[in-house]
Amino acid sequence: MLLSANMIKIHDTFGMKKTFDIFAQAGIQGMDFNNDVAEYCTQEHDKQFYVDLGNYAREAGVSICQAHAPFASSYTEEEKAAKRFEEIVQGIKNASYLGAPMIVVHPCCHLDYSVEGNPEKLFEYNLDFYKRLIPYAEECGIKIAIENIGRVSITSTPERLNRLYDALDNPVFTVCFDVGHCLLQGVDPAEAIRKIGHRLVDGCTHVHDNFGDTDAHTLPFYGKVEWEGVMKALADIDYKGDLNYEASAFLKNVPTALYSDGLAYMAKVGHYLISRFEYYKENK
Repeated sequence: MLLSANMIKIHDTFGMKKTFDIFAQAGIQGMDFNNDVAEYCTQEHDKQFYVDLGNYAREAGVSICQAHAPFASSYTEEEKAAKRFEEIVQGIKNASYLGAPMIVVHPCCHLDYSVEGNPEKLFEYNLDFYKRLIPYAEECGIKIAIENIGRVSITSTPERLNRLYDALDNPVFTVCFDVGHCLLQGVDPAEAIRKIGHRLVDGCTHVHDNFGDTDAHTLPFYGKVEWEGVMKALADIDYKGDLNYEASAFLKNVPTALYSDGLAYMAKVGHYLISRFEYYKENK
């Protein structure tokens, strides 16, 4: 299990290549490449740009473990929704050029889930949406990870996520389990991991903490998630992916001069969590 992280806070300050160097120096071995950054969800850069970036990352000692498609994935306005679909497809291609094995694509949440009739409308809409992505994923040799979105949505509970995943029934799909989003729904993350089970085994994670009220995206142990239980649950299902931070808000008020120190501490916490996963894996 590698320790990975999304790039947003560091990338926005130092640029892409320097971010790989800073990650490697801090002890963060992987990256979640954010195609939701405007520059990377368009055709602004050609294929060679991403191939070169992927090669630079590997030479720096950083594996691009996963990528993230632009979001929201859908809109009520058809023209806007069609444009976003094109941007997601471009994100899939870019991620494959980088060498990422999977890309996280949010479910479509453009309708109010609490309105009568909308849950089934959203279910059918998402079935069609993800099925239309299959040819692109197959062509690019990349998996699409469906993320659990917090609060009330089409994937906000393990049962809803499982229903969508099972209905799609295609090997290009896997799951991105977002620990913080799960807590926002009032569901115990360890229990949710076990319910999702085999669907997550070859998938990925978004690891961050909060207090169950707002999507704080802060470091583990700075919220209410019971992390020992989370790592044990991942070991219990034989999870084969990486531990990927989406916790850059931890650095929100940290001076730029201290980013390297902050990342080094984040890395220390992450490697501790990985050690607990390894412990439970060896002592089932």
